[in-house]
Amino acid sequence: MMKRILTFLLCALLLCSSAAAESSFSDCAIANGTVQAVSFADVTAPYSGVLGSFDLAMGDSVTAGDQLFTMLTTTFYATEDGVIRGLFGAPGDDASALTARYGAVAALEPTQQLRIQASTVGAYDDEENRTIRPGETLYFRSSKGEKEEGYGRVISVSGRNYVVDVLDGEFEQGESLTLYRDDRYGKKDNVGKGSVIRRDPVLIQAQGRIAAMLVKEGDRVKAGAPLFTIMGYDADTDASPAISSPADGVVGSVAVAAGQQVWKGQLLARIYLTNQLEVVAEVDEIDLNGLRVGDRLSLTLDADADAVVTGTVTEISALGVTRQNAAYYTVHVCIPADTAMLGASASVYIPRD
Repeated sequence: MMKRILTFLLCALLLCSSAAAESSFSDCAIANGTVQAVSFADVTAPYSGVLGSFDLAMGDSVTAGDQLFTMLTTTFYATEDGVIRGLFGAPGDDASALTARYGAVAALEPTQQLRIQASTVGAYDDEENRTIRPGETLYFRSSKGEKEEGYGRVISVSGRNYVVDVLDGEFEQGESLTLYRDDRYGKKDNVGKGSVIRRDPVLIQAQGRIAAMLVKEGDRVKAGAPLFTIMGYDADTDASPAISSPADGVVGSVAVAAGQQVWKGQLLARIYLTNQLEVVAEVDEIDLNGLRVGDRLSLTLDADADAVVTGTVTEISALGVTRQNAAYYTVHVCIPADTAMLGASASVYIPRD
């Protein structure tokens, strides 16, 4: 019995193949179908955040590893000139945890390390000299015999106390200075006294997960230099702002727009994989009798009707759809991967009993 069935299938296949060679399938039923991908891969957001610009569109061909999207990151910059003396994290680390443990993600040793803690106590007895304004430039002179001089900028004021960043001058920690509003150091320009302190390193704190470190320990940086970038707090340790295609394929849909806020796991695009193709056809119930999974069928593509392709039935739906008093069943026929483009029209030839 099995031998007779195999012989019948072989004869039917040869019959259809021969008919194809003559551009005629008169002894076969014809079902219309389209070329589709057997499987797909969904591209999702790696963390919550905002999408950058992209030019991906439905129908684009992509290769595994191609960058499809980017997520915006937050960049942290050097607040002033200095030297990087401490980097406590690496890409993938939780910046919040680093800040809690070390006090910062990075430490910057400022180029200008000296400050003056000063007070208007002892200033010239004039109301204006007892009024210090943030941002103004003051001049100072050491009480030592050499009378080392310098100048700086007021960075904070609290009552009669104020703090000055030393911008020029060589002084020692703890050294006493007299401060003036004018570089002539006149008595009437005296705005108080202060002592020199050495600044602590500037701690750069952040929240989220580190995407990239842009400097290394010992680097000398200028104010405004980028130090590191941060991505979403819910990113996994291996997440990246660059989102790549997981496989070769064709973009079936794009579900987002540039600049859109997305959440972790949100669908961004669907990629139809081109490593396995199939023709999906609707077969009339009267032509379905005797058709089985594993059968080999002949097909032609509308783009090249003279070329015959052989495919294998991989699935036959168990539920039909009624149209015009006839039931149709979906049949999947696997074909070679390089046979046709997705969406192409095809004709499937089914041997009649």
